[in-house]
Amino acid sequence: MSKHCMITFDQNEHGTYFTGQVVTGKVLVNFNKPKKLRGIKLEISGFACAQWRAKGRRVVPTDDRRRRRKHVYMGREDYISSTTFLMGSDQGSNFTVDAGTYNFNFACPIPANCPSSFEGAFGHIRYLAKVTFIRSGASNRTHNVGFTVLKLLDLNAESKMLREPASSEGLEYFCLLHAQPVRLQVTLQQQGYVPGQFMLVNADVDNNSSADCKKMYIMLFLRASYMADVPALRTTSEKILLLKKECGGVAHHSQKSFAETLRIPATAPTCEHLSKVVRISYEVRVVAVMNWLMANPRVVVPITIGNVPLALAGVAPLPADLPSTSARAMALAVRSPSSDLGVGNAAFEISDDLDDYAMPEDGDDELETEEEFVPEMPPPTYEEAMFMTTDIADTDVNTVCEASRFTPRYPVFDVDTFQSPPPNPPQKRRRRRRRKAPTVPDQEQQEVAKEKQPVESPVEI
Repeated sequence: MSKHCMITFDQNEHGTYFTGQVVTGKVLVNFNKPKKLRGIKLEISGFACAQWRAKGRRVVPTDDRRRRRKHVYMGREDYISSTTFLMGSDQGSNFTVDAGTYNFNFACPIPANCPSSFEGAFGHIRYLAKVTFIRSGASNRTHNVGFTVLKLLDLNAESKMLREPASSEGLEYFCLLHAQPVRLQVTLQQQGYVPGQFMLVNADVDNNSSADCKKMYIMLFLRASYMADVPALRTTSEKILLLKKECGGVAHHSQKSFAETLRIPATAPTCEHLSKVVRISYEVRVVAVMNWLMANPRVVVPITIGNVPLALAGVAPLPADLPSTSARAMALAVRSPSSDLGVGNAAFEISDDLDDYAMPEDGDDELETEEEFVPEMPPPTYEEAMFMTTDIADTDVNTVCEASRFTPRYPVFDVDTFQSPPPNPPQKRRRRRRRKAPTVPDQEQQEVAKEKQPVESPVEI
């Protein structure tokens, strides 16, 4: 029966919403023949859930079917719980639904304190629209559709340290006595990024030891922490490798510098305080691989990933009434005079002619302030985080639900087009030189000009 049910979202092809908005859509039910039901129920839910099983010292994922097993830890936190009966009721009597197509509209607000969608091995933050066909004397049938909720994380409103460079250093010694160390220093241009942005990682290796560094790994990890309170308070975590680059090695008693760029993929924004069950953070990890006699020097630099980039020159933070669809994707407002300008993130108008910057005439040193230039940043595209694909089918033993795959979508920006300003760009335009109209020379000036003209000699040489 569920294959004859369809849930769509109004003016939102991907089902992506920001907190504070209203989820609206339609439920389309098609019956090929009369059906006997007790009711049709629509549930809009949003929750964070963590669940795993401790097997000795190991932690393994589990699902709802294994709840009766020992050493299973669970935690849950609800954000949205809306139930509407489209037909009948849960405890009503049976009735017959004629064959045909039925349309139902629904709307549900999203609270402002909801965390962003996330799917992990030991837990998830999930938002669902579920239609349940309640039948007497038989198992209920359900149809699930997931939608993505995004908590607006404006990097401009967070700590100012996100604009500053980050640097960290690691040191390891060879196992023998009086050995010289291997020093690894990693520097990032800034600490706040958005999906789609390129991150420049500088790594300096000073290998004073007698062993060669075979290779270098530069990696971006997502770290998810989970907390359970049933049957006891327990925590666990996992690291998800998002990006990995391999660099060359460094010979003994030598130095070498590496500079690599990593493009942030579509992923959830940093979330460490909104949910007590699932917390998300990111880190850049650089490892120098040595031989087996020596520990590998490693450096970890935490970063923050948001969904509103650091303010560009001429661009203000996004408006509060942010559109919820990719068709009406996030638009940047006109620049606010009080907005901060990010270091290294300025955008400049490079298509002007050089005549616009002509030097003023003598005695005219006035500067003419140009009109504020607002660069048109392309709107973000909503891309799937492929490492989060999961099955959201209902696992209740009293229901029958077909497999349903779901992958959250996150906004991906094209920021770096605006992050390569020309060297020493002019902040103000000089007043253009006004060319005077040619005047008729006076009679005295004509006589002086004649005197200055060369006179041809009458003698032939």
